[in-house]
Amino acid sequence: MTGHSWINGEEATTIPVDDRGLNYADGAFETFLCRDGRIMCRPLHEERLSKALSALQFDEPQTEAQRAVQEAERCLLKVSHVGTARLTVTRGSGPRGYAPPSSPSPRYILTASAPIEPAIAPWRCGIAKAHWQDQPQLAGLKLLARTEQVLAAREAALAGWDDAVMLDDQAQVISSSRGNIWMLTGQRALTPSLRRAGIAGTRRQLLIESVLPDLGYEVEECAVTLDEVLGADLVMITNTLVGIATVGSIERRTYAANDGVVDVIRNALEQHIR
Repeated sequence: MTGHSWINGEEATTIPVDDRGLNYADGAFETFLCRDGRIMCRPLHEERLSKALSALQFDEPQTEAQRAVQEAERCLLKVSHVGTARLTVTRGSGPRGYAPPSSPSPRYILTASAPIEPAIAPWRCGIAKAHWQDQPQLAGLKLLARTEQVLAAREAALAGWDDAVMLDDQAQVISSSRGNIWMLTGQRALTPSLRRAGIAGTRRQLLIESVLPDLGYEVEECAVTLDEVLGADLVMITNTLVGIATVGSIERRTYAANDGVVDVIRNALEQHIR
């Protein structure tokens, strides 16, 4: 069942015009994969949302994150939702001006959508002109302001790419417009450090902490150059909605098919999610 939306646990389709998420991007969000109303990887989403609300200096961010995700799952269970869902937490309504109100009432906005088809064919990618901005205080968090990714995704759409590789201002690879990047060479797996920019995905976390080490890979988070990406045996992009997508090309660089390797990793990730 799809097409539902809720605000603060009640079915609704409109948001007040004075909402601070709308006016100042004052909030954070999480994108869920749902099965029969259950949120997959719920603890990871709660943890990341809590970190985001803490960075935004919400009152009692851990409690707020737990309450928001719990309320979201309650709504999704009522309709036995299968597919994807997005939970947005804003600081709620407020007067004009950047300064938050002294006693805010956070607003939970939840939308349920149809399942996303798994990424089967390798993606054709380019390199975005839009760069990630250096902001270590907010790095890794899924906040509402996603301007760099919007611009990169538009570049990809206009060029006919499936996705675009995104760099920072020091020409280091950070991510793609749609997810986290992985480079595999033999049994070594590299993914860019996100200490100064980017979003730390929940699937990225599972791959780092459990999936790849269990498969015998040496995993490293580090500064990654574009040359290292172009020189890898295999490049993958991960996010909650598609899971793992293989990259077939980045501009003129093409990668040989490694379906067997990717299938093993994809199946192991799915087992961890379940």
